[in-house]
Amino acid sequence: MYKKNPEQQVGWKALFVVILGLFSFSITWEIASTAIQIAVLPLGVWILYFILKRKTGRWERYRKFAWLGFGSNYIILLSLLLGSAIGHSFYPTDHAATFVSDVKAASILSIHPTGNGEATLKVETLKSELHKLQSSEIYDEAWYEDMFLNEKAAYERFPYLLKDAKPKWGSGVRSTSFVEKDGKGLLIQTPTQTLYFRSTQSFIEEDEEN
Repeated sequence: MYKKNPEQQVGWKALFVVILGLFSFSITWEIASTAIQIAVLPLGVWILYFILKRKTGRWERYRKFAWLGFGSNYIILLSLLLGSAIGHSFYPTDHAATFVSDVKAASILSIHPTGNGEATLKVETLKSELHKLQSSEIYDEAWYEDMFLNEKAAYERFPYLLKDAKPKWGSGVRSTSFVEKDGKGLLIQTPTQTLYFRSTQSFIEEDEEN
């Protein structure tokens, strides 16, 4: 646009107009846990119009750059949606391996009295089960009864913290994982959601005396 314009403008001015044209009144919408902003009103274009129209011909020279700036909001939006779609295909949130992938240095820590302080993590078992874990409902009748009806305040369904487990490379996800008391459940908490996965095998080895 700059090269094709018959009246050459100063390059930095055209760039400034594009950047100011980006400013807009936007509405926020959430899709698949991703917040996106949709530009509605071209505030930057309006500001530029009232400033540039004071001098004859100036608005006509720069208006294409102003609208290019506003239109860039939709280019950014499209890129975000495309990137999000690609991200969800490579890093699905319904797969435990997205959040817990590299467990070479992983271990467990008992964080509640109901946990066994001597229990250890069976790394190889967890590693082999990661891609088999089934997403399940976390709330069930037994847990509700223990948490809200019984007077045993000491009950904790997930007494173990999973330490030093790394997420899938490139995912950039942040999460905290807890292991169920029977060693077959994995509770994963992210800033936006809570996920629960069940295994057919226990990946915790407990002291037989306990």
